[in-house]
Amino acid sequence: MTQVQLADITEIRQPVKVDIRDVIPVYRRVVRSGLIEKPIIVDRESMVALKGHELLESLNLLSADKAPVLQVDRSKVRIRSLQPDLRPVTLEKVIEAGVEGPKLPSRSFEVYIDEEPPCVKVSLEELGIWGKLRGSTLNVYENTLELLYKSWPTPLVKLASVSSEGRSVWAKLEGFNPYSNSVKDRVGWSMIMTALEEGRLGDILYEATSTNTGIALTAIANILGRKTRLFIPKNIQKVTDTFLKALGAEVVRVPVSLTVEAIEEVDSKAKREGAVHLNQFENDANFKVHLKYTAKEIDEQLRSIGLKPDYIIGGLGTSGHMSAISLYFKSRYGDDVKLIGVQPAPDEVIPGIRRVETGMKWIHWTDFDQIVDVTRDEAIEGALTVARREGLLIGLSAGAVFHAFKEIAEENGVYVLVFPDTGYKYAEQFEEYLKKTGR
Repeated sequence: MTQVQLADITEIRQPVKVDIRDVIPVYRRVVRSGLIEKPIIVDRESMVALKGHELLESLNLLSADKAPVLQVDRSKVRIRSLQPDLRPVTLEKVIEAGVEGPKLPSRSFEVYIDEEPPCVKVSLEELGIWGKLRGSTLNVYENTLELLYKSWPTPLVKLASVSSEGRSVWAKLEGFNPYSNSVKDRVGWSMIMTALEEGRLGDILYEATSTNTGIALTAIANILGRKTRLFIPKNIQKVTDTFLKALGAEVVRVPVSLTVEAIEEVDSKAKREGAVHLNQFENDANFKVHLKYTAKEIDEQLRSIGLKPDYIIGGLGTSGHMSAISLYFKSRYGDDVKLIGVQPAPDEVIPGIRRVETGMKWIHWTDFDQIVDVTRDEAIEGALTVARREGLLIGLSAGAVFHAFKEIAEENGVYVLVFPDTGYKYAEQFEEYLKKTGR
């Protein structure tokens, strides 16, 4: 049998639209062990993956440069269709899906090889997983889309006012993303680029948003020559309309208090009016972008200064970024890292986060050690404390994260606080609170 080789991962063609839920067990195993023990089976002629689709997706999510592959001749391959109600899947169909597309559904076929593939032991280091963080160090970009993804990683900064000899506290500043000044730039980029790659982007995008996702989607849509129509809850700050209209979006106020409550209406209108509803609450591109980038950035940034986190604290909105961060760190370090989610206290509204019981897709795919309730006033107070001690005006959900840190903090440990955005969109809330409290 041909020997296993390390192939450039960009040369391996994926013929299957893999369900992320099938990827997660493989991803966990690989990250936890740090080893690949079975190669990806590929067609020798086309480099289309025949077996190991979940492993290939896992390595892509880890930004691997290479992957272990075993090249086989087509004469040694047999295909069995698993979905008899669809057209039979043949080897030719698999090759065509990998080379030209569209991709085949997950679990639509099985592949049998005449010989049992050998076991291997290839470390993630050999595949170029680690030490890859780099932005454009001189901050020169060919276009405004590069300004987003080529400026990653976003900064990780020590908060000196709450750090001590035994405790270091670090803030992941997602407000450095350029369009919405928030973590939602990653989500908007990932959803749009995935839809573009799959040929389903369309000319106009509909989305339910409280602020940041709408700004991110509209900015990126503008770059790509698309339009947006955004559905905003009735109680969101008025300045959101101004920002979105300035960017050219059409804004529709809807009579709901939570963004998630508008999803059904937006989905129905998009289908009826021939628009594309990307749906940040259900679109796995949301979860994947944080698994591939945000989580790994935090790990590599800390490792670059010889640290490993003991606690990571972040807000729960769609649950995309914190669920991905939890999956990554629980897979890599197990229970040595505690994941703390932050939600509004009952009957409280904090822009950008909501209570778990309102329904979150990805939070159920991983583990959290604790969920902390925070009131709106506590969130604003947290934001003001950071502003007046550290000089950073952070948003309300970031203020909630800071308050949660104060609630659970111990004297020792390494803490990472994920600050989703800056505070400048929330002038109305700050003004109201400052008048009320005389702060």
